[in-house]
Amino acid sequence: MPADVSLGPSTPPARIGTDATSAEAPGDRPRLAAALAMVAVSVSVILGVRPVSDPSPWLHLKVGAFLLDGGRFGLPDPWAPFATRSYLPTEWLPAIVGQLTYQAFGLPGIAWLRCAGILGLLSALMWATRRTANTSTCVPVCLVALVGCYDGLTERPQLVGLVFLAVAVGAWWRTGFDLRPRWWLVPLTWFWACTHGLWILGVGVGLICIAGLLLDRRLTRPAASRLLAVPLLSLVAAGLTPLGPGLLLSPLTVGRNASEFVGEWQSTSVHDPFAIVTLAMLGLVILSWVRLRWPAPWWQVSLLLTGVAATLAATRTIPVGALIAAPLLAQEVQRYRSRTVRRPTLRSCSAWAALILVALVAAAPLAAAKAQSPVGVPERLTPQLSSIPPGTVVLADGNISGWLFWADPGVKPVLDPRIEIYPPEHLRAFVSAMAAGPGWEQFVSRTGTRYALVLAGSAIATALAERAGWSQIGKDAGYVLLRAP
Repeated sequence: MPADVSLGPSTPPARIGTDATSAEAPGDRPRLAAALAMVAVSVSVILGVRPVSDPSPWLHLKVGAFLLDGGRFGLPDPWAPFATRSYLPTEWLPAIVGQLTYQAFGLPGIAWLRCAGILGLLSALMWATRRTANTSTCVPVCLVALVGCYDGLTERPQLVGLVFLAVAVGAWWRTGFDLRPRWWLVPLTWFWACTHGLWILGVGVGLICIAGLLLDRRLTRPAASRLLAVPLLSLVAAGLTPLGPGLLLSPLTVGRNASEFVGEWQSTSVHDPFAIVTLAMLGLVILSWVRLRWPAPWWQVSLLLTGVAATLAATRTIPVGALIAAPLLAQEVQRYRSRTVRRPTLRSCSAWAALILVALVAAAPLAAAKAQSPVGVPERLTPQLSSIPPGTVVLADGNISGWLFWADPGVKPVLDPRIEIYPPEHLRAFVSAMAAGPGWEQFVSRTGTRYALVLAGSAIATALAERAGWSQIGKDAGYVLLRAP
């Protein structure tokens, strides 16, 4: 199992002990640590092998198939007639891997990849928290952090980005103690930038940690220069991916439209249960600092404030706050347990790797049994959709437009999940039309829409059927397919 490790007792930052005294100090209970590890891995497998239900994987599968066939994005967009910007496939690598997996194993393969991602995130969290806590402390903390990350535990490439972010947080956490630059973060960022836009947060965490160390007056000028070289070279590495320097500005391009029109990019609700869990983790850290009257170093204070800001900024960034909170909380829980932390051994690391391997093998037949059919998509409407002439414009609900791309590649949705390629005026008109607001009839006419795949009973479905005379030609999974008269 992952480490049964040892740190010197006492005041933080604790020092990993290697002498005879520290080796004899009370550490973890091996059986308890093993039992907790097996529970955590079992929970991760259960979370991973559920049916495919997120609306995003269909678009990524479509993108993967397009790229594998030699397609290239530009203007005019190959799928979206109302796009005004060229699409930059920032998640091209997981899209290709996902499509190849789908070709070989179908939807169970996608569910297995999600399970592998969750197990990878659990392992990355364990590594990040093990610097200052034992296995029996880390496992419960990591499980709570997975709860905070729950919205990100989907079939999206975002899950891969979260794994990389957990590794980056753990790397800078170690740098906060030993001041050593982790140069391997530079090639890691290159690979990360090929999978998801969260790579920019890895650079940000590094800069925040360095700023905190400067406030702590622990860095000489040469040491600060060496540490600053890591995030700066990481930026250069991101600009050297196959997408080129344009990737560096892509987070701003996506965020500009997303923050206004996508719910998960808007401010976090005070009622969000995963935000509450994450804020509770961070709150416990603050409470521990206050009760113990420990002058927390600025680099840890900076990380804590970053975690709070990420949690409150948007629903999509709650997992970021949970990942940052994990090592902070593990350190405080370990301090309350008053146990030394013993250094991870090769045997314990090998046992953890074996446990993960067994879980991945067990996940394959479970995924085959549970994930043959997707959830929340109108599969029974596929024959009706196939009869729609290629090039026909379809008004589709935002959550189903990606699946529509996949189910009927010949149609042209009015809008699809790649919202960064559309002008804000088109997005506002779409939102208004879906609510049957003023001007919805003009929007439908102007876009040349002949079919609509929308939620049954929605405002636009009612308006099209009762006020515009559209006929229903199919209904499934809560969606209705309508045709213009």
